[in-house]
Amino acid sequence: MARADREQERAAIARLMALKNAGQLTTEHVRLAAHGVGLSERTVWRRLDKGLSTPSEYQLSETDREAFACYGGNIAAVHRARSASVSGESESQVAGAAVPEFLASGWAGSAQVSLRTLQRAFRRELTPAQLAAWRHGEAGRRAAGVYLTRGPSRRNEVWEMDHKQLPVLVLPPRGPAVCPWLTTVLDDGTRSLIGWAIALTPHTGTVLTAIRMALVYDVARGPYGAVPAAYRIDRGLEFTATAVRDVFAALCVAGHRLPAFQPHRKGKVERLHRTIDQTLLGGLPGYTKGPREAGGRLYGPLDDRAAARARAADAQVAPMRIERFAARFAQWVSWYNTERPHRMLAGRTPLQAWHDDPSALQRIDAASLRHLLLASTERTIGKAGVQFNNFAYVAPELRGRGGQHVIVRYMPHDDRSVEIYLDGAHLCTAYPADQLTAEQQEAFRAHARDEARELGRQRRRATARARVELAPLTGAEPAEQSRLQPTTAPPRTQRRRDEALARKARSDLLGLPSGRTRTSPVSAPEPDDPETRE
Repeated sequence: MARADREQERAAIARLMALKNAGQLTTEHVRLAAHGVGLSERTVWRRLDKGLSTPSEYQLSETDREAFACYGGNIAAVHRARSASVSGESESQVAGAAVPEFLASGWAGSAQVSLRTLQRAFRRELTPAQLAAWRHGEAGRRAAGVYLTRGPSRRNEVWEMDHKQLPVLVLPPRGPAVCPWLTTVLDDGTRSLIGWAIALTPHTGTVLTAIRMALVYDVARGPYGAVPAAYRIDRGLEFTATAVRDVFAALCVAGHRLPAFQPHRKGKVERLHRTIDQTLLGGLPGYTKGPREAGGRLYGPLDDRAAARARAADAQVAPMRIERFAARFAQWVSWYNTERPHRMLAGRTPLQAWHDDPSALQRIDAASLRHLLLASTERTIGKAGVQFNNFAYVAPELRGRGGQHVIVRYMPHDDRSVEIYLDGAHLCTAYPADQLTAEQQEAFRAHARDEARELGRQRRRATARARVELAPLTGAEPAEQSRLQPTTAPPRTQRRRDEALARKARSDLLGLPSGRTRTSPVSAPEPDDPETRE
């Protein structure tokens, strides 16, 4: 039978002592009490003889506690040092090393205790968290801790966001095999994974990409996509960047930055990451937490050691490409949200929990969220368009802009389109040149024709203006004979202007009338003609 707690023992022994003092104690009483509290009859008789309702127990001293910390939670080492110090030796030693002076002086004059007594005292007076703190550090203390849980929240009310380096090998577009980073946005109320991004290293761009996915409503992804009321993040610099903070501030979303090194404060997203390891990554080749050989090599065809990573791209059996892994992860997200029952949701899937919640959602237009895309780097518009990620992106608005510097904003692992910004303003949405539809190709050519037509119209208009200015200076005939001369003035006023221009045109270089040509007399201006009034 299991031993009862201290209060039951104390109550049983006190009852037996009362019977003994009254002269009514029998062996049957002792046998029943011993069986009830899980002690032997001999132990009960011994305590009755000594008049103890509770056994005498050794109490830890301050020196015992200091020694426990000094020896890293090793109670056997504490006992050896204590025994050597209490024995009165001039130079106490433990395993060939001298006992620290502060411990030897603290134990001076103490009584000897057995190892079992000391072990019971430590287990009785220290909590499991305190014991684990000195044996395994902070991780052990937290493993034995008890934490508060947050109450339920409505759908899309609070987001939890975090990074995680995935323990699986993938091949980037260039370079050795790596373990990619995942940025996740989890809905606190329904445990739905509503936004994510995969990149080689975590940065502000991946955070913005995951946030944009969580904000934009897309029928293909489900009913998700709305503005939350608040979000929780840790101390990661990517989440606290100015760009991320400004986005949420513009949307009037409150942020809660949690203390460092306290993952339990956002335990739901941490549990999601463990679910990813258990249900997805553990079955993929190149899972770095899998079993290993004696030399450290992973079981299976892939090796994650540095030399093997460097030559992975040229190996006969190589890890999957990061683009293919992203597509595989997208399929897993769909399964997790729509098919996997969740214990904390009463067996419902995250999608069912989302539909069961009638809370209103604040949708936002996707067009107004273009600025949330990642601003990757500056590019120069070339003959083939904008070169980015091994694609040449084109758009009608890029015609005639060769040589200009632009900013490309994009969503990782989505090469279908990019957003082009010029001088901080959105210029166009560009598409890969080799993937344009017939309609897009025709729109590109039509834009080119319109541009050429407009440029020709402007060129003809500029030529006409230049001819008007040049005709009276170089022509031998009066300017009124030119068919390009404007005739918006009244006839009489226009005739006087033409005569004045003719006199100027027939002057020599000194400004004197030419002897070969007779100048026409100039009529006096009409007093009612405002055009000729000086």
